Amino acid sequence: MSLRLIALCFGNFVIGTGTLIVPGMLAVLADGLGVDLPVAGQLITGFALTVCLSAPVLAAATRGVDRRALLVGVLLLFCLAHTCATLISGFGTLLTVRILAAIGAALYTAQASVTAALLVPAPQRGRAIAFTFLGWSIASVLGLPAGAYVGATFGWRAGFALVAVGALIGAVALRVALPSGVKVPQVDGRIWRVFLSNRNLPMVIAVTVLQSAAQFALFSYLVPGMKVLVSATPALTSALLGVFGVVGVAGNAACGRLIDRFGASPVVMAAVLSMAFGHALWALTPGSLPALVAVLIFWGAGCFAVNSAQQTRLVGLSPPHAPVSIALNTSAIYLGQAVGTAVAGSTLESGADWHTYAALPMISLPLFAAAAAVSIAAAQRTRVSSR
Repeated sequence: MSLRLIALCFGNFVIGTGTLIVPGMLAVLADGLGVDLPVAGQLITGFALTVCLSAPVLAAATRGVDRRALLVGVLLLFCLAHTCATLISGFGTLLTVRILAAIGAALYTAQASVTAALLVPAPQRGRAIAFTFLGWSIASVLGLPAGAYVGATFGWRAGFALVAVGALIGAVALRVALPSGVKVPQVDGRIWRVFLSNRNLPMVIAVTVLQSAAQFALFSYLVPGMKVLVSATPALTSALLGVFGVVGVAGNAACGRLIDRFGASPVVMAAVLSMAFGHALWALTPGSLPALVAVLIFWGAGCFAVNSAQQTRLVGLSPPHAPVSIALNTSAIYLGQAVGTAVAGSTLESGADWHTYAALPMISLPLFAAAAAVSIAAAQRTRVSSR
């Protein structure tokens, strides 16, 4: 892969680390801010809702901006927000800063994918988009475990400082690697109307909402859940998150080749089924470290691959609508995060004991089933419309 794609991938690593670091430090943040766990979970919900609501608006507002200038500016904003997070102590102020950081995430993930697609020939787009999104997978391997360990060992301010430094490095890398003058096609009202009249595209985006909600019903509270269910220490927690991330990287790396060979829809289905099986095994986790490892392996295999496959699926359905569909898909990812976190948090308000944590898949498994059903329907509709 070219240095351009590597720089885009590293930017996604920073964005992914900044997004995932709060779930990794959630218990430490709750203690440090003097709030209970479900209230601290609002940091995840607020971040996710901001990305969800602002991604399409920001994509339209910045359509004429040079991609290099835009992406560099986004990472500088991310750096500023996480620097501010190291200096404050109140929950309300930290929530405001997380919303500021979310604006950067809303722009970067979608626009990096679109930029990657514009920088390579059409036959290589699936692999290029998957490689760019690989940064998110690497964030789960390095960023999330490091954040969880640093937060537990040195405090949550140190975790935010790591993200700020990474964002600054990423901004410099993009400034050097990306060419100037890369712009996305104009997105006017007609394109939005055509997009909304295409039933296949909204159905695919609905799959993203459902599978993301399913994942975050468990992921947002995974770290405190591991502590309760298997008495995980900070070091063991980081190691387990590392296993999850390594499998995620492998799944995402294989995803690009599988998409180019079999198409995006079958890869989406395989990823959803793998994650659902992992969540089903969660009921065996209390007191069993091997069962927890199995959960993380099956879940990780589809966790990041599904997002790469979904984005490639949207680009393939209608390349002219890629700036709109990928921006909306980014919103869908974060909408699912907000919904899953909020629903799971409401169940933990009655008490965060092992019974409550063990029951979280009662929320996620029906959502995975719905995602699979909608994905099958969307694939069938696509086949019919292409005849």
